[in-house]
Amino acid sequence: MLKWILILVLSVFATLTQAGTAYSQSQCDSIKKQREAIRSQFRSSYSTKEGEHLTARDKALFTLLANHCSKPKKSSSVSSIASTRTSNSNWLLNQNVSNMSLHSDSYKDTAKLDAWSKFYKLPKRCRKKGMESADFVWCSEYRGKQKDLFEAQWQGRP
Repeated sequence: MLKWILILVLSVFATLTQAGTAYSQSQCDSIKKQREAIRSQFRSSYSTKEGEHLTARDKALFTLLANHCSKPKKSSSVSSIASTRTSNSNWLLNQNVSNMSLHSDSYKDTAKLDAWSKFYKLPKRCRKKGMESADFVWCSEYRGKQKDLFEAQWQGRP
């Protein structure tokens, strides 16, 4: 009996130590590619049995990613610049970008689009994540009013 308890304890301990082991970046990329291939198969026709197999495999790969790829080990071939960028996933968001303008499909005329980009300022209320539906409606109405005001000013320009 004691032997079975010891085997059980050792197997649980071995499983726990393996769960926290980080995979290398290349292993994580390989798993992601496998999941992408499964998702592309989801978009094509397949039988019920194949669908169940694909779903099970996708869940297993998802679990592997969650357990081993949240902070993958740095591979030795990665340059120091790339490794510093991957350590902060928001590094691009924190970069200063000159000549950045608001993207809009509202106007085909570039002069009018540039003027609209300088005119319209997105309110702070409309920039938060997880907006309530009331805030979304308010922001939509606000943008419409600002567009009407801009159109009136654009028509009255010399």
